[in-house]
Amino acid sequence: MEKSQIETFETILDLEDNLISEIALIQKNIHDAVLSKSWENLTLLINNMKDASSDFEKIDLQRDEIQREMTSAELRPYSKKLLIMRSKLSQSKIQNQVLNDYISITRGFINGVLDKASTKTYSRYGQIVQKQPVSVLVSAHY
Repeated sequence: MEKSQIETFETILDLEDNLISEIALIQKNIHDAVLSKSWENLTLLINNMKDASSDFEKIDLQRDEIQREMTSAELRPYSKKLLIMRSKLSQSKIQNQVLNDYISITRGFINGVLDKASTKTYSRYGQIVQKQPVSVLVSAHY
């Protein structure tokens, strides 16, 4: 393989490592924003997460293309770096799953509360009118 492609591979690995570290930091901040109910900050963090994830996907495709052309001898010096990156990626996926589970459980709880709290009201013509709450505030003390 050409030296320029190997240098590109090294650069891409460094970029991926930096992005994965950035994504992990954003995930931690998302977790903190959810616990502190900082909804405006949460929106900003989610947008940052989407951007960083999109960037990572693009760069990862480039790395994968170059890596497929490399021999095992050429990949050997990067095996530790690749292993660390895969480990960080796995941790990130686990963190995402935890956050998704939290959101799903909370959504189910709120829907259950709203279903029980909703009362039927009738219009002046006798039709049932469902009142829809404008907002919900859930206060959890740990």
